[in-house]
Amino acid sequence: MPYTLIILFVISLVSNLVYNAYLPLHVDEAYYWIWTKNPQLSYFDHPPMAAYFIKIATLFSAQEWSIHLGAVIAMSLTCLLIYQLAENLFSPEAATYSFIIFLFLPLTQLGHQVMTPDPPLLLFWTSTLYFVYKAVFQQQQHCWYWAGISGGLMLLSKYTGILLLPGLFLFLTTTRYRSLLGTKGPYTAILLGLLVFSPVIIWNWQHDWSSFAYQFNHGMAEQRIFNPATLGEFIGGQLGLANPVFFLTMLYYTLTKIRQNTQQEKLAFLFWPFIFSLAFFTYTAMFKKAEANWPAPAYITGSLLLGYWLAQQQKKRLIAIGLLLSILLLTLVRLPEIFPVLPKELILKKQYLGYSNIMESASSYIVPGHTLVLSDSYQNASMAWYYLEGQPSVYILTTAPPSNFDYWQAQLAGKTIREAVYIGSPEKLPQLEQLFTTVVLLDTLVYQDNYITRSLSIYRCNQLKSPLLSGPK
Repeated sequence: MPYTLIILFVISLVSNLVYNAYLPLHVDEAYYWIWTKNPQLSYFDHPPMAAYFIKIATLFSAQEWSIHLGAVIAMSLTCLLIYQLAENLFSPEAATYSFIIFLFLPLTQLGHQVMTPDPPLLLFWTSTLYFVYKAVFQQQQHCWYWAGISGGLMLLSKYTGILLLPGLFLFLTTTRYRSLLGTKGPYTAILLGLLVFSPVIIWNWQHDWSSFAYQFNHGMAEQRIFNPATLGEFIGGQLGLANPVFFLTMLYYTLTKIRQNTQQEKLAFLFWPFIFSLAFFTYTAMFKKAEANWPAPAYITGSLLLGYWLAQQQKKRLIAIGLLLSILLLTLVRLPEIFPVLPKELILKKQYLGYSNIMESASSYIVPGHTLVLSDSYQNASMAWYYLEGQPSVYILTTAPPSNFDYWQAQLAGKTIREAVYIGSPEKLPQLEQLFTTVVLLDTLVYQDNYITRSLSIYRCNQLKSPLLSGPK
């Protein structure tokens, strides 16, 4: 790797570590941190890989920067693998272009700061591609085993990892490498992947396939009614997360060079996973809301493909423009304080703010080890669990969107609950009054800054009227 790239990589790594050192937890990170306190084969929302990363990163410290650290490691390794794969596929110059493009995609840089299932998904998606490349193009048969193991780890990260399989299948069936489908290599890889993924299958079997059903229903529309609003929102999200310059150029070279991309085998190896994953979620967005980060793995091969074409045509100026735009976008997102004219709706940083302040004040109402703590949503419950003094377990007894808290509630089944403290929205008061004999408002805690006003009420709840049932609500 050239020294200039090493310098860019080190600057990115250090700047992310420094930024993360002052960044509170995102609600999802707190939620996945709770998973490490309640180890299971898998979880309702996602497979367990995010919890594995957090557990390892917090062996010696459970501070916020430690939890963020897993994301930095996963994303940094992904960038290095992308350089290695591009160099193997094409040339050092194409590897340089691909590396810069992917490293400075906003989704890559933002992925460094939040430890969710996405960073390990991107890492193991890339490593699976790398080993499949070795097995197919360099005839290294043992790499099928590594591809299978890596693919299993990818599925242990996030269910959307399955979309790499049809992308690779399309590559094999449309090139001379279709003959490999008659050999044992690909099937050995699939079997190994399923073996690695088996803890998730076992958990789902034990829990009525609830996680598989939830994610399928979450991702697919029940009715195929075209919705231009959700499609527009999704496309706007791609422009933001993938950088308008890189995203539009990526599509341009993908579609205008479609004959080369499908007929040249190394290009087809990148083209099919990119176009299949992006098209899948674009189709989904035509009918219902699709989160902007869902097609993130598509940009791995998309960046490699774009890097190849820009290197072929020596488009250094376009790389420079894209790089500068990414730096501007990231500055807007990470340091909104220096841009006071930004609309509040665009301030992503507000998602992190206020919880630690509110929970620090709420701790005065909690006796660690004795007070039963309740909340109203996985977001508030997760932040309370992490930021309250003594980090007490938190439960949700009122109605809430499904989450793993539904299963943790079973720990209270049949127990007598004489007193609890509820921290959450006052809108749940009628439900609390149905559950408990008396409910008394203790305080309303408010956090306010230039970007967000966050308010949570605290109630003391006495004498649960009837024992709780085991299992999800």
